[in-house]
Amino acid sequence: MVRFIAFILLAMACASPVMADWRVGLQIGYSPNYLVKLSGTGVSGGMPYSANYDLEYQSAVELGINLWDTSPHAWGVISGFHYGAERSVSKATINGTSVPVSSDASKYQTHFLYVGAHYRWESFYIPIAITYGITKFTTAMGAQSLEVKNGIGALLGLGWFFTDNFAIEYIGRSAGTELNVSTASSKETSKGMISSALLNLKLFF
Repeated sequence: MVRFIAFILLAMACASPVMADWRVGLQIGYSPNYLVKLSGTGVSGGMPYSANYDLEYQSAVELGINLWDTSPHAWGVISGFHYGAERSVSKATINGTSVPVSSDASKYQTHFLYVGAHYRWESFYIPIAITYGITKFTTAMGAQSLEVKNGIGALLGLGWFFTDNFAIEYIGRSAGTELNVSTASSKETSKGMISSALLNLKLFF
């Protein structure tokens, strides 16, 4: 599936005009939450178990840098990096049951790399990209061992150049993740997906 998306993005990029309008962009954005869905299996006290986690993390401000072909009335290549702040969990459900959240609960921090294409009309544009999430997870369980594996996802959104240098956009992003957590008496592997929305203000030079 990822290879198919990459092929589509490459085809879009090849459709860009010869005289591309490459520009560097800085951005500041607001992300209302992280939604994290994980399915885990593990062993605790010698007994196997499974668990499904639905977690929601707090809002945060994000910063980013972009390198885009901003040519109008054409497909253009887009790429960039979103720096995400650390977020504390605000809601948690395990196997369909809501659980209380303490002040020292788990924290997620994900930075997004992306590369893809967008189609820009005169002012409006639609970006589509492949993402790579770089994740840091802080557990509240006092784990003796914690390994986080990063993963691939997707980006889709809608944007508007309201001047030649400024654009505002709303995007949704996702990234795969895997957690391997061990304590003195248990071990668990959880796999799933992080997703979040982001409202951006971009300045292109």
